[in-house]
Amino acid sequence: MSNSKKWQLHQVLYLTATISAITAESVRADISQVSIDTSTSQIPRLSEMEFPKTRAEWLSQDLPPTQVETEEVIEITGVRLTPTTDGIEVVLETAGGERVTPTTEVVGDALIAEIPNAVLALPDGKVFEELNPAPGIELVRVTSLPGERVQISITGIDAPPTAQVRMEAGNLVLSVVQEEAEGIPEIELFVTATRTAEEEEDIPRSVTVIDREEIEEQTNLTTNLPDILGQTVPGLGPPTQNFRDFPQTLRGRRVQVLIDGVPVSTNQNTGAASVLRSISPSAIERIEVVRGPSAAFGEGGTGGLINVITRRPSKDELISTVEARITSRGDLVADSFGNYLEYGLSGTSGIVDYVFNFSTEEIGFAFDGAGDRIPGEGNFIENSRNFNVLGKLGVNIGENQRLQVSVNHFDEDSEAEFINDPNVDDDPNADKARALAVDLNCIGVECGDGRQYTSLSLNYSHDSIFGSQLRLQGFYRRNYNLFGVPFEDSTSGNFLLGQQESERFGGRLEVETPFSETFNLLWGADYSNEESSQLYQILDDEFVTSGFRVARLDKEVFWTPPYKIENLGLFAQAKWDISPRWLVSGGVRYENIGVSVDNYTASLFLNEPIDVEGGSINADDVVFNIGTVYDLTDELSVFANFAQGFGIPDFGRLIRRPPSGFRSIANDLEFTAPQKVDNYELGFRGQWDSVQFSLAGFYNYSDFGVSFVQLTNPPRIDIARGPRRIYGVEATVDWQPSPTWQLGGLISWNEGEDDQDEDGNFDALGTRDIQPLKITAYVENETLPGWRNRLQALFVGGRNRGFESGADFVKIESYFVLDYMSSIKLGPGTVQIGIQNLLDEEYFTIGNQLFAPFSLTNRRAAPGRTISIGYRVEF
Repeated sequence: MSNSKKWQLHQVLYLTATISAITAESVRADISQVSIDTSTSQIPRLSEMEFPKTRAEWLSQDLPPTQVETEEVIEITGVRLTPTTDGIEVVLETAGGERVTPTTEVVGDALIAEIPNAVLALPDGKVFEELNPAPGIELVRVTSLPGERVQISITGIDAPPTAQVRMEAGNLVLSVVQEEAEGIPEIELFVTATRTAEEEEDIPRSVTVIDREEIEEQTNLTTNLPDILGQTVPGLGPPTQNFRDFPQTLRGRRVQVLIDGVPVSTNQNTGAASVLRSISPSAIERIEVVRGPSAAFGEGGTGGLINVITRRPSKDELISTVEARITSRGDLVADSFGNYLEYGLSGTSGIVDYVFNFSTEEIGFAFDGAGDRIPGEGNFIENSRNFNVLGKLGVNIGENQRLQVSVNHFDEDSEAEFINDPNVDDDPNADKARALAVDLNCIGVECGDGRQYTSLSLNYSHDSIFGSQLRLQGFYRRNYNLFGVPFEDSTSGNFLLGQQESERFGGRLEVETPFSETFNLLWGADYSNEESSQLYQILDDEFVTSGFRVARLDKEVFWTPPYKIENLGLFAQAKWDISPRWLVSGGVRYENIGVSVDNYTASLFLNEPIDVEGGSINADDVVFNIGTVYDLTDELSVFANFAQGFGIPDFGRLIRRPPSGFRSIANDLEFTAPQKVDNYELGFRGQWDSVQFSLAGFYNYSDFGVSFVQLTNPPRIDIARGPRRIYGVEATVDWQPSPTWQLGGLISWNEGEDDQDEDGNFDALGTRDIQPLKITAYVENETLPGWRNRLQALFVGGRNRGFESGADFVKIESYFVLDYMSSIKLGPGTVQIGIQNLLDEEYFTIGNQLFAPFSLTNRRAAPGRTISIGYRVEF
């Protein structure tokens, strides 16, 4: 202590002592009349007190330690976060178990607690930070402040959390709860697993949920939803690196895709279908994937369900988001650049809430790992521009009722400046597809690829009607695909352009009745009506004679004639909490499907035209499911289920290329009876403080499966029916060894066989159904506060079984891809960096390998190193 400060302190002590002594004398005088013996009093008399008289005398004396030392500083040596049922506990460990008393205040969406006379003494540094430690909580940050203070900041996503403070075993514990903001109920009419809002750990089957944070992180690499899902979902085929769903199956079977419960999948599942690319990731709040067949939403989900849930309104009056990004898909080659722009706003005002999101993206040309231009034909991501608009408006009618209208529109088109060189097969030195520059003059036809997807829904809910919850939905959906780059019909030599269109409308009714706190019943009905067709435009001979430069319409022919599918389903699903640790659920669904087609002539890709008499057929069946979850411990649970799925074959494939002797829809289509899939699954889920894992094995079987047969003369694909079995194993693990490190990954393997001759001998299925082994891994680190880095890897194994059985024309080769992502908080927003295919590998995806034997024009390499840099800000 300096002499000046010591002198000032002595002066204060002198004045204090003097005042105390004078006060004591007064007290003696006042009580002298009272019979009290003051001779033994410990209060000193003023005359008995001796004080130094000069500054030098004061400074020469040492004061007692109790007079000069301040309060002992508390050291906080550790910070732990412990999840609870309704939030988290923030535990601050102190070196000596001292009692501390923080002050708290609310600033915006953050709860701020401050501990005086304390320092942060963590082994890893002076700051503790954890992003998204619990639902509704965005950030927990503990840091030292000047003046020996420690601050705990707990930021909610849409509202500030609340906390109760207590001391426990010498540690300070903040029990944090994130309350739901008033006035905005959960807007989720249809949850994919059981169509009711359930905790993931209570669902007796394998479920993957991809939240908004993970979607935003993956869009640093790509906005192509099939690739995001292929990277993150066990059991789903790996990224396709194009617009098509092919050959991305889920557990070896078809997947049903919904947007807010509206079915966007279509019965006509051609190789050009791209329903997974029917919405921009910017419009998505989260994605729920149910792996395995499910009757919850009816026909089509024999492999599982993917329910895309669109953005939800902010609980604030107005929140805006802006993001801009540039991307190069060829190591900064000039015409490989593209750009992305997004603007979104949402909010709540009284009983009304709203969401608006707009995004647009321009995609440049792509170059492979060898530096060669990739021909942009057949739904590949090339030289295109897209935009997506999402609009939602909701009104809360009183306390229990809600009305909401939602619309989403995705539109994309690309120009054909480079086509697939049709002469590549005549080049003995060629080993892959080759781009050919063209200046197409299109007369009477649209050249280039295009996709348009529109979904519209009107939702009404009543949370208390005769003791039940009522939910109603009406919807309309339209899919349109234009594959407007000319390709050759090998049977006729003509060049074609194709269009595929599907429209669907319908409605859903759900009633959920809780009979007790442990038992509830969900029942209802679904109806939909879909019409699909596939039109081809045949070009005249000038396209060839002009050197592929003049595309003139000769005539239009339906490859798949218009056909209609009507679907009615009735269902009931019950859930029973037998005990706090044991849950059982099960249900039944009746499905009726009708198909009708007018008279038509099948001619494309056939040696001779076939006249077919139109008509209609009906198929119906009942499917069941039952499952159970049992908590072995508070952290570990086991689940098992038996579930049946209901599906019908792709009628478009059946009627556009009829088999020999097929002349009548009503009389010759008996083999299109419904496909019922029996699925058995057993799995485990674990949830500890720093480790989460899942493990599941499955086996499914169908008596009347749908298989695609490779025919060689000419090379084409036909359809066969027969028993089919598929089985596999899936596992995921995530580990947070410290607040700044995360790592994990997934592995999925499946195999399958069918018996087309029904002689008891099963042969391996082709790779268009059974995806090879897929392994992903990631490691993520918060290198500095606000700067996060992530490496993620994808390995796709080889597969020979399909080739050996004759189901494939080629052996599938393995490949490995490494990606890098980084986010840096800068100013009011975040800089986002993504590098896809970091090592610039030249590889071929499964779909491009499968069709290579037909022609080298199908053997297109995947893009090489792709670099993306963007900035995102919310205000």
